Amino acid sequence: MQQAQLHVLVVEDEVVNRDVVCQILQYFGHEVDAVDSGLAALRAIRAVPYDVVVMDCRMHDMDGLETTRRLRAGEGGPDGVHIPIIALTAQAFAADRDACLSVGMNDFLTKPVDIDHLALALTRWGRRPRQGAHAARGREAVAADARARHGDAAVFDASVLAALPMVADGSQPHYGEVVLDLYFKSLPDLLKTIAVAVAGGDDQTVQRTAHSLKSSSAAVGAMAMAACAAEAESQLRKGYPDMSHLPSRFDMEYERLCTMLGRSQAHLPESAV
Repeated sequence: MQQAQLHVLVVEDEVVNRDVVCQILQYFGHEVDAVDSGLAALRAIRAVPYDVVVMDCRMHDMDGLETTRRLRAGEGGPDGVHIPIIALTAQAFAADRDACLSVGMNDFLTKPVDIDHLALALTRWGRRPRQGAHAARGREAVAADARARHGDAAVFDASVLAALPMVADGSQPHYGEVVLDLYFKSLPDLLKTIAVAVAGGDDQTVQRTAHSLKSSSAAVGAMAMAACAAEAESQLRKGYPDMSHLPSRFDMEYERLCTMLGRSQAHLPESAV
């Protein structure tokens, strides 16, 4: 086991992404703590001298931008004023990057997390992380094998989880299934939230939940579900008012995904089908 090189705080309210990022950082040999809110991040940074913060930009209680503003203003104690903060976001637009940098974040990474980009950011803002050369070679080989063994990558791209370094090098060969279990446990609640919000005309909740669904789906390789969520989020951003088709569309993608992976569908309420 590698000696921890950095003490990293991960701030992410979505369970799948949080687990994946933490596992990758631990694979690199870092000591990792995780919290699920901006307020918890302020408390943690006041208490512990972290080397780097990896922070989601869109969280429910306080987003990453506001959390960073407060840290830079001293609300996280003296360490929070200058601690390197690496932003994580599912939005890849230049305006999103500019917004992150303008409040004092130091770097900007898009989801799903690119392992090499994360390693580069840690090198840039902390002490240089070590990653065995076998991991990069293993990722390519295992990802290629996964693509060959699975069917419709438009629904589920198995190479996404196969490329995780701890899966690719065989140190945690079953971690992909662990992440999928987390994803499938969270999925019914997300779909129910969207259905209830659509029925109630709550576009803000639909957009926020679609954003979370897009991010977690992309993280596990559920590409059709991620695309559906991205389309919903984009339409709401553009002000399209009619979201009545969304619950049935998401339910169709859920059924396709479960069928392809041999998973049982959780019972969804009528409002979510």
